[in-house]
Amino acid sequence: MAEVKNFDARNLSKAELAKMIQFTNVRPNAPKEMIIEHLKTCAEYRFDGAMIAMCWVPLAKEVLKGSGVKVATCIGLGFGQESLHGKIALIRECVALGADEIDYEPNMSLYLSGMYDEFREEGAALVRAAAGHPIKAMLEFGYLNSEQEKRHTVQLLAEAQVPWIKNSSGWGEGGIAANVEDLRLLRDVCEGTNSRVKASGQVNSYEKAVAFINAGAQMIGTSTGKVVMDGYPD
Repeated sequence: MAEVKNFDARNLSKAELAKMIQFTNVRPNAPKEMIIEHLKTCAEYRFDGAMIAMCWVPLAKEVLKGSGVKVATCIGLGFGQESLHGKIALIRECVALGADEIDYEPNMSLYLSGMYDEFREEGAALVRAAAGHPIKAMLEFGYLNSEQEKRHTVQLLAEAQVPWIKNSSGWGEGGIAANVEDLRLLRDVCEGTNSRVKASGQVNSYEKAVAFINAGAQMIGTSTGKVVMDGYPD
């Protein structure tokens, strides 16, 4: 994941920027009509993906058919303390429903307990369960107390061959806002591995998106995708 010399995300075309954004609506109180509107917006802006709750995956497949927009979903949002076999079953169900990509919450309690092998194996087992479908680990940097711990968690997930690693889910106590320093850290640890970097957590402006991409993010997850794109300088 070597840094491209002289790369500046401000030089991305509007279409190129949209293809680096997964527009999110996983609100627990979102009715079907709101989800349909969200999906139509994803198709209109030609985002990389629509991130929606698992129960709406079949609907999303129907609405987005032929649009080129991926259907993404998530499990364990904000907690991640399901058993390993429970998570495996959820990943397989997401795939069976038709999800193209699945974000998952690592069990941060395992890491904080010093159970590093178990933390790594959870990621590896979920990669296997996804059967080739990309999964993204939503690390919660807000629970970690040092740069060393952040680097270690990323290293363990990269060793597990998790395709994408995020700084945060953006939800709950550990879901801190994305920042340039954390994205640079992710980029540095993932360099030379098969893992890629996704930024998440209050990515709510064009300026932030540009800064995080320049820092190393290869994908942006945001619930304010329209705001980011509408800030694009014409």
